Amino acid sequence: MNLNKRQQYLDLGNQLPNKHLHLDFDNHCYWRIALDNTLFARWKDVVPAPAYRNITEDQLDYVIHLLKSYLKDEQLLMEHNRISLAYREKKSL
Repeated sequence: MNLNKRQQYLDLGNQLPNKHLHLDFDNHCYWRIALDNTLFARWKDVVPAPAYRNITEDQLDYVIHLLKSYLKDEQLLMEHNRISLAYREKKSL
């Protein structure tokens, strides 16, 4: 796996909490949302942790794409959060 992509994944997840301070999401929340919406399931049911080391290159590319999208599109982020929580059978915000 490309180390640069792995670093990008980590950096984006760490940037997002500062972009959306009002949401009070930690970095792992953004990774959960992007991973669940890439794998169409609760990610831990599909791949072992740490996910970024166990998903395919194409899946990692898509997770990075989603994380970048969440920087600009809070509506998409919130919709994907609702989907992720549904995979986990939890109520959305």
